[in-house]
Formats: sequence, C-alpha cells, structure tokens
Amino acid sequence: MTIKNKINLSLIIFIVLSIVLIYFVVYPILKGIKTDSRDLVFEKQNLLSLEEKIEDLKKFQKVYSEIQPNLEKLDKLFVDPEVPVEFIYFLEKTAEDCGLAVGISPVPVLKKTEGPWPYLFFRISSTASSPEFLKFLEKLESSIYLVEIQNLNLARLTETELKSKGFEEFSLGDVRAALSIKVYTK
Repeated sequence: MTIKNKINLSLIIFIVLSIVLIYFVVYPILKGIKTDSRDLVFEKQNLLSLEEKIEDLKKFQKVYSEIQPNLEKLDKLFVDPEVPVEFIYFLEKTAEDCGLAVGISPVPVLKKTEGPWPYLFFRISSTASSPEFLKFLEKLESSIYLVEIQNLNLARLTETELKSKGFEEFSLGDVRAALSIKVYTK
C-alpha cells in the first residue's frame, strides 16, 4: 500500500468513525438535551402553577377562617328537612317563654311552587292574650331561622267559647290564633 492509499483509507475510516460517532453518540445526546430542556420548561411551568395554587389556597384559608363564623350562622338559618326537631323545639321553647300553649303540626305541601330554596310548612295554633301572642310572633320573626308567615287568623274568644270546656282560664279579651309558616330548609 502506498502512502496515498493509506491516507485515503485512514481518511475514509476517520470519516466513517466520525459519522458513526455523530450518529450513535452526539445525536442521541443532543436529542436527550432537547427532550430534557423541553421537560424542564414543562416542569417549571408546572411548578409555577403549583406555587400559584398554594398561594391561592393560603389566601382561601385566611379568608375562610375569617368568614367561617358567618358560614356557621348561615347554615343555622336553614332547617333540616328530614328531621326538623330542632326547629319544632325552638317553636315550643319560644311559645313557653311567651307564656303560650301551642299546637304545632307539619303541613304537607301538595304543590311546591318555585322559590329560591326548598321549604316546609307548619301550622301553629294557640289561645292566649293578644300581647303574649304578639310577643311570640315578634320572636318568631326575629329568630335565627328563615321563616315566612303565610297565613294568620286571629279571632277574639266569645262568651260562648269561654263557657266551654278548656277555655275557663281565658278572659274575654284573649284570642284564638292560627298561623301557617313557611320555613326554608337545607
């Protein structure tokens, strides 16, 4: 072999080795760098998004701790529709505080009209003096529950009624009252 052939052969081997080196070593490294840099940018965006969410969560926790008492009060405005025992107890206790004996009965709703919230109807009947009943109405309207008086019927006791059984303790100025109330539920 001549020197020229050796140089050409060496040059061809060098070129082939360079191409193989570039194809099998440098290209995968550059491709990996490109993929890793794309992943790095994605992860940075993900990290920024998570940091924003963490900040928003911290702000929400702060705001929530400030408004939590109001949310609890708001939750108490509505009666549990499945078991309205607490509301009935409130009615009985309020009537007792006002010196009234009341009869409380739930009224089934035949046709539910549209409204902002679901509700229950109750019928309350009592016989008492006018001031006592008005005091009861005032406490009912200023209660923590969302209550709407739907119907109120008041009638003065007559002399005939006063002579009948069960009305002996009342006087001529007392009233027989019946009212229907709508109380909003959860």
